[in-house]
Amino acid sequence: MRTMLSRLLAGGAITVGLLLTAGAPAAAQTTIDIDPGNVPTTAAEARQMCEPGLGGGPYVGQDVWVFNLPGDAQITGVFESVTATFDTPSGPLTVTIPDDGGTIVNNMGTSKAWIVLPAGYTLVSATAVISGSADFFVLTHTCAASQPTPTPTPTPTGQPTPTPTATPTQPPAPTSTPTGQPTPTKTHLPVTGESSISTLVPLLTLGTASIVTGAALLCLRRRRS
Repeated sequence: MRTMLSRLLAGGAITVGLLLTAGAPAAAQTTIDIDPGNVPTTAAEARQMCEPGLGGGPYVGQDVWVFNLPGDAQITGVFESVTATFDTPSGPLTVTIPDDGGTIVNNMGTSKAWIVLPAGYTLVSATAVISGSADFFVLTHTCAASQPTPTPTPTPTGQPTPTPTATPTQPPAPTSTPTGQPTPTKTHLPVTGESSISTLVPLLTLGTASIVTGAALLCLRRRRS
């Protein structure tokens, strides 16, 4: 009797377990799109935040992209994967997180996915496979690439301009006066005997004539009187 009862109880427990297992719905996977208001955008145009647990940064020449599944992860679900398409200088590029890099994490109660890509890409579309019932996901923020600090170009040191040294002025060479015979200075020589006689003859002649003239005039005057 006890054996039969034990068998019945064991069979009932197995049946209840099977029923419960069959009645529990499997976790559904859903593909959803990114919020249309988040695209298109570059990392530099999005909200900026650089967090060590979400890709870190900023990096020179690389952008960090961070996606978020809004709501409580227990209800809205978590990311299974995120596929994003970018416009790049080389053409369209599609990457999947985590297959092509990046990580999916549970951060502050919500599911987030991040990836680091070369700087300058433009996000044009994205989809996500989730385990819950969320209707969409968002690009929560980015950490845009930092600009490299330019290395200052040293200013070439010019050679000092030499101060011109004044050349001493040579005095003009004296103009040589042609050597000629000195001009004789006239020297008044004393009058000697012959010269004196030649000088007195006219004087004596003039004096004699005056005397004769005077005497003649005197005689003439007396006759008239």
